[in-house]
Amino acid sequence: MPQEEFQALLQFFKAMADETRLKLLGILANGERSVEELAALLHLRAPTVSHHLARLKELDLVGMRSEGNIHYYWLNVETLRQTNKLLLTPERMASLVTDIEGNAWERKVLRDFLEDSRIKEIPSSVKKRMVILRWLTEFFEEGRLYTEAQVNEILKAHHPDTAYLRREMISSQAHLLQRELGLYWRLPTGKQWKQISLRARDRVLLHGWVGVPEGKGPFPTILEIHEGPEVALEDWLSPLAGMWLDHGFAYCVINVPLVLALPHQAAPYVKIHSSGTPPVAAPLTLQERIEGHPGQHELADLELVRGWLIEQGIAAEHAVVLTGWRYNALLVLLALGMQPEFWAAGIAGEAVTDWLLNYEEDEDRTFVTAIFEGTPAEKSAAYKRYSPISYVAEVMAPLLLFQRRTDPRYSLKQAQRYQEALQQHGKALDLHLLDATPATSVLQLMVQQKEVLLNFVRALSF
Repeated sequence: MPQEEFQALLQFFKAMADETRLKLLGILANGERSVEELAALLHLRAPTVSHHLARLKELDLVGMRSEGNIHYYWLNVETLRQTNKLLLTPERMASLVTDIEGNAWERKVLRDFLEDSRIKEIPSSVKKRMVILRWLTEFFEEGRLYTEAQVNEILKAHHPDTAYLRREMISSQAHLLQRELGLYWRLPTGKQWKQISLRARDRVLLHGWVGVPEGKGPFPTILEIHEGPEVALEDWLSPLAGMWLDHGFAYCVINVPLVLALPHQAAPYVKIHSSGTPPVAAPLTLQERIEGHPGQHELADLELVRGWLIEQGIAAEHAVVLTGWRYNALLVLLALGMQPEFWAAGIAGEAVTDWLLNYEEDEDRTFVTAIFEGTPAEKSAAYKRYSPISYVAEVMAPLLLFQRRTDPRYSLKQAQRYQEALQQHGKALDLHLLDATPATSVLQLMVQQKEVLLNFVRALSF
């Protein structure tokens, strides 16, 4: 039984283990009563009755309405039924013992394989090894990035085989640490998190993670995009994912695999040999999915995921904040301009705002010409159609944009032109300049800007 359900059951029994409260519920089961009426029936003082009613109201077992200075109470029958259904069943009661036995077993595993804080032996049993790995995870802080050397230093304090432990902790089975661009971070765990898979409109399988904060939804929600030509992992979770839940936001990241299975009945995606032989069903790279129209399929993906989050009761309809960096920052800006009714705000880092200007500024034009299948002279309409600057008039949501002072692909000049274009339409852009060297990774920039992100979302009115 989850801890929150255990506590709810405990509070329920504490409240009900009182003769007066049971009598109050019995009286209210027959109809609404005022505090004075209840006090007279039970031969108690009104403040005493109010005290007991307050305890019952905390559990939502009674409701109250005011009529002038008189408070009337009634029995909340639906809460009583739900409590009985969720908590007072043989299966739920049996799970109390299951949890106790499970915790006792894990403590025994730790006693058997640990000596102080040293691992005497790495268990050969997968189940026991997972106990040890989860224990090791507690030595890593959430929301912090670690180099491989730092990870090894932490693990070495507990066992000499750091390489094996590191690999096990980032494996798909354990999924306790994540690695990207030479950096590691701890992944959030627990029943608040689950993996999801959704089928896109073009039949591509979208992978993702969803985390939900404590309390009753729907919640303001951060939807993070992690897709595009630079994606390396399909089960990526932001190093800041846990931060959003801590501040009352639901969080969802949507990933697209680097190599895509061929969509069913999707002839445009079938590769044809240069020799003219019949089509061959072969896997597509993500770049092949976006060639000629960067953003077209991705915006449809985002609409699908947003709708799913709302249908599941996770996301509040008018409180979904879209975020992404680099290629995904382009998608954020496009979405805010092409789907303005969907998004409450946008957070983008290192964005292309104008593909034509990007082509002029970037000395290496291989990437741009590849995804547009031609130069601006050859594909001018496509370059304009998929440039966020073309849609500034439609943008309605607040936008935070991080941009480096010097970067040939995501230039400050592009960001400033985008800002000026928004201002011409009476709209504002919170442009935050990054004083970072080219060697500073996107992950490091994200973590460094944590307070800026939080201050931005705190100022939003949902």
